[in-house]
Amino acid sequence: MNPFFFGRSERPLFGIYHAPKPPERGTGVLICPPIGQEYMRTHRALRQLALQLTKVGFPVLRFDYSGVGDSSGLDTEASLDRWLDDTATAADELKDTAGVKRIALVGIRLGAALALRAAERRTDVDSVVLWDPVVRGGDYVGEMIRLNAPPGSALPPDDGRSPMGMAGFALTPALRRDLEQLDLAAAGPAHRPRLFLIVSEERAEYLRLRDGLAGLATPSTYQHIPAGGEWAAAERLGAALLPHAIIQGIVSDLS
Repeated sequence: MNPFFFGRSERPLFGIYHAPKPPERGTGVLICPPIGQEYMRTHRALRQLALQLTKVGFPVLRFDYSGVGDSSGLDTEASLDRWLDDTATAADELKDTAGVKRIALVGIRLGAALALRAAERRTDVDSVVLWDPVVRGGDYVGEMIRLNAPPGSALPPDDGRSPMGMAGFALTPALRRDLEQLDLAAAGPAHRPRLFLIVSEERAEYLRLRDGLAGLATPSTYQHIPAGGEWAAAERLGAALLPHAIIQGIVSDLS
């Protein structure tokens, strides 16, 4: 593993590069993490995913968005556009570091939404893995705010000016507006990279996304692999996640 900073000198991003084992593949894998408590819950799993991908020849880059983890910036400055720019910067860094021309994106939760939107802006992405993606940003915001509130209490009022707590992250009014406009199942480009939708529970939003993806010209697959994500469950908020079956499923899909 090689930890380093990259990107703009005034706003560097933190990344960890995992070099591949031979024989090397010509495609690099960029892992797009979630935010807040979900970032903490999945940290070990994403590290393990990176290690398993290197064993089959993939160069891998994990990174933190601006204002998240070890990257520079404040969470109160966050926006989806900035995180999409960060994802593009990380994708270019992966290509330069690994010497590859093609990439795959693997995203979990909000990272999956960012991975798909980032891939739609590029021509060098072969495939995207969506692991328990945030499909509707408004639903996600509601779930995360409820996790931050005491059990049985009403949701805290939104005055439209002050950041709100969102399960370990400061949700500003601007970021909330960004998220509430997010809907992965809405019509997008007809031609997208090859898509793999992997879910740990069969929620209605995942099925809606599956049906929407099935109507596109690009091949897509759907897999339900029970793994105990339970993202909206308060009792799981601090529990680390290490779903070996999903990790192996992702490695198999990309291989």
